[in-house]
Amino acid sequence: MGLFDFKLRRKLMIDGFFLFFLVLVTVGLTSIYVSSERTFYWWDYAGYNTATVNTANLFRESPDQAWREVIASLSKEKNLLITLLLVPFILLFGESRLSYILSVSLIYVLPFRLLLGAISVQLIPVDPRRVFWSTVLLSLLIPMSWIPTLRGYLDTGGCVFIALAIWVYLQDVKLKSWWKMPLIGFLLAAAILLRRHFAYSAIAFLGAAALQTFIEFIILIRRRKTALKYRRDTILPDPKDQDMAMPFPYLDSPQNKDTALPFPYRYLFESGIKLGAIAATSLTVLMLVAGDFTRSALTIDYGNLYAAWSLPVSDILTRYAAFYGLGTWLLVAIGFSAGMLTRMLVSEAAVFISLFGILSLVEWLLVLRYGYLHYTIHVTPIALLGLSAFFWTTWLTLRGKIRYLMLGAAGLYLVVNAAVGLIPVKFDMSRLFAANFGPLVRSDYGEVVKLVEFLRKLAPNEEPIYIVGASNSFNANILRQANRILNPPEGWWKLNTIGRPQIDSRDTYPLPELLLSQYAVVAVPFQQVLLSDEQVLRSYEQDVVKVVYDAFTQNWEISRDFQQLPEQFKLENGMTVSVYRRIRPTSITTAVKTLDAMQKQIGEKPGTQLDWISLNQSIYTSANYSVSRELDNSYKIVTHPIKNSNKLDTSFLYLGSISDKVQVTGKLNLLNQQCPGVALRLTLWDKQGNLINSGEMAYGGKSAIDLNLSVGGKNPIYLLLEVLSNDQQDLTNQCQLEINNLAVHSNYKQDHLGS
Repeated sequence: MGLFDFKLRRKLMIDGFFLFFLVLVTVGLTSIYVSSERTFYWWDYAGYNTATVNTANLFRESPDQAWREVIASLSKEKNLLITLLLVPFILLFGESRLSYILSVSLIYVLPFRLLLGAISVQLIPVDPRRVFWSTVLLSLLIPMSWIPTLRGYLDTGGCVFIALAIWVYLQDVKLKSWWKMPLIGFLLAAAILLRRHFAYSAIAFLGAAALQTFIEFIILIRRRKTALKYRRDTILPDPKDQDMAMPFPYLDSPQNKDTALPFPYRYLFESGIKLGAIAATSLTVLMLVAGDFTRSALTIDYGNLYAAWSLPVSDILTRYAAFYGLGTWLLVAIGFSAGMLTRMLVSEAAVFISLFGILSLVEWLLVLRYGYLHYTIHVTPIALLGLSAFFWTTWLTLRGKIRYLMLGAAGLYLVVNAAVGLIPVKFDMSRLFAANFGPLVRSDYGEVVKLVEFLRKLAPNEEPIYIVGASNSFNANILRQANRILNPPEGWWKLNTIGRPQIDSRDTYPLPELLLSQYAVVAVPFQQVLLSDEQVLRSYEQDVVKVVYDAFTQNWEISRDFQQLPEQFKLENGMTVSVYRRIRPTSITTAVKTLDAMQKQIGEKPGTQLDWISLNQSIYTSANYSVSRELDNSYKIVTHPIKNSNKLDTSFLYLGSISDKVQVTGKLNLLNQQCPGVALRLTLWDKQGNLINSGEMAYGGKSAIDLNLSVGGKNPIYLLLEVLSNDQQDLTNQCQLEINNLAVHSNYKQDHLGS
């Protein structure tokens, strides 16, 4: 007993030492890296950090309200569930960038490394403790196991649940224990709940399990044929000789005889039921916890919505070569292939992990082709397990100097590769090694500060400022985040920079935002996302930004409503930033002409652009906030107060095709019974901004009114619907309204104008 206690204590001490070393390296490297940065984070690099800090502050001020916000977020693409485990860390250690990155590293990334070590134990059938810790420590040498977190992503939290599902499955590939099916289903659903893109990992998991089942089925079929042939070609032995009578006992066992299906087919059927149970459990959990999100996700065409992020195959392959280094991929390929050929890997685990890895690579490199850094966490586990297989297969199969030569060369490569990927020194290693992802440092930090302070003084009352440019060096989010750092928490949001639309496949025409802006900030040369950037888009996917840039640099008519100020700011990469102040409102004529020019230049309609747009929509709301499409393809319009004014968004422009005679129908609801009534006016315009004809009708203060407005004219291009008070003055909040079932009919049979 004493010897047993001594061995147990020794093992615990070794485990404790390695765990302490892992925590020490995590804290040390993260602290050095983040402290070396001098930049203003933007887009995804800032978004998750901001959401986590805001959630923590909400819990500090009102836990009940915080929980309500978390629950309400479940219906959105990005919810707050993944931030919950980080909240106590933020509350204890503060809201700094370092505190946030350390919370993600210790709460999500460190357990993820340990889980990958546990999976490697299921894959490599030798000393479990050595396999476990060697794999965990090996993960420290893969730059992409660090970079997504150091850039601010917390998506590894979802990957923890995928790793747990794989670990549970590998312990019982045949799923003989019934309780593992709902457990795996729950784990896959949990990953998707935390971050939507883990649905692709769930698909890869179920696909790999299904393919593994089919492979086993084919093997059983071939063995069955071999058994039958053996019986036909062999003289039957004495039945008492069991060894001779049953060369394939699992095919002839009593339980397999008492069934209508031969064993291979029954195995296939039962396995299908089990995998179906996993999928059904996942879907049930998703529907129970986030039903609105799940229903939306099943109906949205994400392929079109995110087309701008889908890079050409050649570009995505080049990026993933740079993410890891071609040498790393060579070692991974050798590790899996040599390990399986020499049978140094557990066959069932090796087959599943290989299939899961292949399907994941197909999804991300051939189908989706998204090049953002955080998507690498779907691939990094496969790379790490392949490296572990390489080292252990080499150790177990080779002898003498060749063993140490190969292990030494591979180890030296990984150390150099990690240094090249993480330290703040640029190297050109021709893709043999990983690209450099050192700490972010802006050479124009001080000039950005000057620009932000200038804009803050220029627009002290939250006047909207249109930022004409959307690159990784200059965009509205960078300026807002800079203001967040430079000013107290209660005032950072007062810099009202407009950052959308930015992307053709996701956004809308930029006309409403431009009409409402009191200032425009234009960066020359045109600032767009490049294929060489970390946060990357496909080429020519930012025409909704470029068209506003052209409006100012090519002196479009709408730019004459602004006056350029004398102040200019010189930013990095030869960028010059100028500021324009609005000197007069833009007329409807100019707005229509500008829209026509935008449509011609942009070409295909932006991805979320509806047929109706609000020309006066508050820029504090999302695109299409005042206009929504209903299930029958009719529309719903709701007027909303515009912040810092007594106006409503009361001008709605129709972009669909129209003819010489137009009829508008719908159901008008006045939301406030104290409203004395409103008037609706229809006007037809041509592409030069000329008014063709108009029709108007007044409505009393009833709660529900059937609309039937009509107007006619020759060669119209646009239809404008305006909501007016009966005395033709601006409406107040008292006369907010909504129009349901709004539809536009062309070439209607009635021949009359609304009056």
